Amino acid sequence: MQLSELLQWLALGQKTGTLLIEGHGVQKKLFFQNGRVNFTSSSDQREYLGQFLVSHGYITEDELKKAMEVQEESKILLGRILLMINAISETDLLRLMRRKAEESIYDVFLWEDGHFEFVEGGQPDLKMVPLSLDLTSIILEGLHRFDEWKRIRVRVPDDAAVPMITRPLNLEELSERERLMVPHINGQSTIEEIALQTHNAEFTVARFVYEGLTNQTMALAEAVPRRRTAVAVGNGTLEMDVEHFLEKGKASLKEDPQAAYRMFKVASDLDPADGRAAEAVRDAERKIRAGLERDGVTGDKIPELAISITDLTERTFSPHEGFVLSRINGHWDVKSIMKISPIKELEVMMIFQRLWRDGVIKWNAKR
Repeated sequence: MQLSELLQWLALGQKTGTLLIEGHGVQKKLFFQNGRVNFTSSSDQREYLGQFLVSHGYITEDELKKAMEVQEESKILLGRILLMINAISETDLLRLMRRKAEESIYDVFLWEDGHFEFVEGGQPDLKMVPLSLDLTSIILEGLHRFDEWKRIRVRVPDDAAVPMITRPLNLEELSERERLMVPHINGQSTIEEIALQTHNAEFTVARFVYEGLTNQTMALAEAVPRRRTAVAVGNGTLEMDVEHFLEKGKASLKEDPQAAYRMFKVASDLDPADGRAAEAVRDAERKIRAGLERDGVTGDKIPELAISITDLTERTFSPHEGFVLSRINGHWDVKSIMKISPIKELEVMMIFQRLWRDGVIKWNAKR
């Protein structure tokens, strides 16, 4: 089923239950009550409430870190904590929670494929104010974004594109979210890197750049080669591709669990229903965690740069590595950087391990 047809079926049938959607390495849940969406959840950390508020300029990374530390100790919902410390008003919080839920659904319209399952019945006991989103306008906007994404891709071919500002921008005409992106559009950072640094989705950055290309305030610079951790998918059948990456992962599991993990993740993303891939990912994660423990990579360690800034700029890093490196300030420990990161916690730990092994960082001896 097309996503628009699926959502229309649930809305017109006034369904109550949970829609589980998996694809692109992400799992999302939409909770329905009588054909309206009451809540959403996502495994994509950039769709977490705290990340969303940072991207819109309502809170800083430091405020997010402090709020999450309080949340860890008190078990109070993050939104409630932000209200308690006056970081955001209740009106703005509810408005942004609705917008966050809508953005999470719009994102699925950009997926090329995915798997879904609808489980009828009651909803979980979530201690949140029901959003009660009407799907008609969401479906129309989602279809509009799909068409818009195709137009964007003609001018901005991929997330490795490097935008630069060629004429002064009128900041008063920009939203706060767009103003926060402007310093990162520097002719050196890729779309992917800008998205990570500003806690945005690639679509949001690419659309802003597309508008700049259209009104001739921006241009695309030649991309600088970057070290990537992505893996190319073959041209065989789905079953053949899954089998291929499972075998490649098994071959490297003992010597390089992180490489195996990436292979297994590709296999799992290709076919989330394949239990072998899911189990292989868990097996690689166990070996990675054991390696992290052996190397002493723990959440309470405070990282510092072990090389000069000059040496650092001469090396190439992946966008994820660049995000982690840019948050090392000699004060924040590994756990703090994980809290404010739009990257999965295990992957942040893996990055720290690689940077430590490569001699790029060291641990603060005072801790």
